[in-house]
Amino acid sequence: MFLWTVVPTVGTLGLLAGCQSKLIYFPRPYGAGDVANWDAEPGTRVIDYTTAQGKQQAYLLSKTAKPEHLWLVCGGNGTLALEWSDWLREHGPEQDAWLLMDMPGYGGCAGKPSPGTIRNNLKAVVPAGMEALGWSLPADQKRLRFFGHSLGAAVCLEGAKEYDIRRGVLLAPFTSTMDMTEAMFNVNLGWLVWHRFDNRARLQEMAEKGGAGVFILHGADDEAIPVRMSRELAEKTPSVVRYTEIPGGRHNTLQDVAPDQIRAALQKAREE
Repeated sequence: MFLWTVVPTVGTLGLLAGCQSKLIYFPRPYGAGDVANWDAEPGTRVIDYTTAQGKQQAYLLSKTAKPEHLWLVCGGNGTLALEWSDWLREHGPEQDAWLLMDMPGYGGCAGKPSPGTIRNNLKAVVPAGMEALGWSLPADQKRLRFFGHSLGAAVCLEGAKEYDIRRGVLLAPFTSTMDMTEAMFNVNLGWLVWHRFDNRARLQEMAEKGGAGVFILHGADDEAIPVRMSRELAEKTPSVVRYTEIPGGRHNTLQDVAPDQIRAALQKAREE
């Protein structure tokens, strides 16, 4: 009787572990003409760069020729970078620039997404975006900010670690991918999770350095990432996190139901 219960359980765990990349990432390309049409708009520039995965592409948006800050922007696991462009053009602080990043395998980026390949993109895309503005490291490091949604929040926090960026805005972040497997499947995969993103650890590192301010907004009715995860991040790192819960907000509707609150958070994160 014991074997009949153990074998299916082990098989299920193995299946979940083996296909976890397909549960985390949903890459897709841009449609014909999408990038060219965007690049023809005022204040836009395509940023081409290369990693070990091959040719990569990001997108620089700025209403001004002399922006005060550059924001690293990354969307969720089913989102393309340019899908945030219109919202940022309408609601983002006009005196700043926005570096919209796709993960490997998404949009015009070659390769496959994973924590390692995403970190490689981060190491290349931020210097490329800064160079396009005539900026450099370390001279302009303090002008960097981040803005991420869902999985993109974790990507931004990896970028924050890489470049010591201590101010930004996160929408609907999780605590960690390890916690998310338990929330999704009611099973703790533990060491079987190799696509590891740990927002709790990244924020704790910021707390230890000091001088950080991260504004987190999460919908009370989020159906994808439990709102309790953002509450926990706020509770564990109160010196860093400024938390706002959005009544009625769902996972992909925060930018629609709370644009003014997000804009206010972006403005506050600009401050030193």
